[in-house]
Amino acid sequence: MWPAKIAITGSSTMTASTIQFTSKGITCEGDLYLPADFDPAGSYPALVIGHGFTVARTSLVEEGRLFAEAGFVTLAIDYRHFGTSGGEPRGRLYPLQEVEDFRAAIDWLETQPGVDPGRIGIWGTSFGGGIVTHVAAHDIRVRACVAQAPILDGDNWIRSLNRETDYLGVRKYLLEARRKRAREGGDPTMPMSAPPEDGFTPMPADPAMIEDVMGWYAKTGDMLMHSAPEMTIESFEHVMQFDASYTARKIAPRAYCIVQLTGHDVYHPNEPIQTAFREAGEPKRMVSLKMDQLDCYKPGFREQTIGAAAAFFHDYLA
Repeated sequence: MWPAKIAITGSSTMTASTIQFTSKGITCEGDLYLPADFDPAGSYPALVIGHGFTVARTSLVEEGRLFAEAGFVTLAIDYRHFGTSGGEPRGRLYPLQEVEDFRAAIDWLETQPGVDPGRIGIWGTSFGGGIVTHVAAHDIRVRACVAQAPILDGDNWIRSLNRETDYLGVRKYLLEARRKRAREGGDPTMPMSAPPEDGFTPMPADPAMIEDVMGWYAKTGDMLMHSAPEMTIESFEHVMQFDASYTARKIAPRAYCIVQLTGHDVYHPNEPIQTAFREAGEPKRMVSLKMDQLDCYKPGFREQTIGAAAAFFHDYLA
């Protein structure tokens, strides 16, 4: 059994190499982190990792470093239309495209010197947790998958953030937006950091989250998560059609782990998490950690979540 926790020092000088891979003809970028003892003539287990809803890989620097320190060749990716990856329009989030981006990243990673193509795992957080669950269900190259605080059911997610009348208002708004696109064309976007002019707010902000983010910014000068400034309105249709909770049943006999947060967390609904874990076959693991919804991206907490994931990967990518 490998250790469940990773000892790190804040003075690590590990740097990543920026690489490019192609996903359905679009050039995507990622950061490649290598273990300190990496030898291209060797055979190392490898991971592809991705963030959540509109978040760039610049928010995965510490995760990439921690996984590499634990012995994994680690590729942190930007999905199409986000970060420094290609794709127009910017801010288009189609979950099944992001599934394909993960698979394209595996295509690239499994051919690299020093990578054992028979020992590949994937890790995703928040909406990325739903993405990797779907990837693992359909790509048999994935020997182990960890979904951290996953959002697995897009419709359930939007519904959980709204009163029923507001949820129905979201559905009606998206239908009218679809009709307008059919008449006029285009792919309109909406801002993610400010209320749009027409008042469409499918994801009302949690006051505790706002306080947490702004407090962290005042303390560190960093916004905690580097999210896209805008998102296409049509993306919400695709998000609400995506449901990986029952897809988890297709992962076994390959290994599946959910790391769930048990503190104040309104952004990662518990019901689909329990459904996915119940549906998944063995081997599977549920790790429950007492922390709030954004704590897993902070020092002191991140080591717990990534430590749990690394321990799982060591068990099943050995």
